[in-house]
Amino acid sequence: MRFTPLTPAKLVDALADWILLRAGPRSSAGTVIGFDGPAEIGAAQLADEVADALQASGRPIVRASTTWWWRPPALRLELGRQDVDMLLTGWVDADAMRRELVQPVLRCQGSYITRIRDADTGRSVRQAPQTVSAGSVLVLDGPFLRAAELPLDGVAGFAVSHATLKRSLGPERAWWIAGFEKYDEDYRPLELADVLLSYDHAAITAASGLQQVGRPR
Repeated sequence: MRFTPLTPAKLVDALADWILLRAGPRSSAGTVIGFDGPAEIGAAQLADEVADALQASGRPIVRASTTWWWRPPALRLELGRQDVDMLLTGWVDADAMRRELVQPVLRCQGSYITRIRDADTGRSVRQAPQTVSAGSVLVLDGPFLRAAELPLDGVAGFAVSHATLKRSLGPERAWWIAGFEKYDEDYRPLELADVLLSYDHAAITAASGLQQVGRPR
């Protein structure tokens, strides 16, 4: 696979341009773009930077993370603290996220919230709903995005080595590596990504699939 070397700043610009082309005119329906990777390797930070670039262009942006939609600990850990199947499909309340966030943005109708629960405390977050603007773009990051079966208009995937993943996750989440292995096997996220990022060294990034940046929906 051939990767195109990019500086971090140029990568942000290229991704923002790709998303704007995917989104189409501001008068069109909303767009949902996924950054499919864990925050520990830099997926959330890159999503933040791209969202900022999109907002600077005048596009209405909604920024969210699947971590804000984790189920309470009693539910997501009911089969054990290190159950891989639950990690992939039972931690995120995908139905609530689809109903309260994704669908309102896609329809550009009604209101939305970007978070439902504090991941650390498990307590519900009483966030005031916000009205969806026409042509909004939802920039959503999180690991195992395809397992949530959300209607995504485009996905940026992160290719990292086993060593990088292990080092980034740390001892507390080392068991997640088995989850990523199962995710790769069951969902083929890197094969299906619209843009694939080589992210072992985030300070010197490289991307493949940039020829698809202008591909229409």
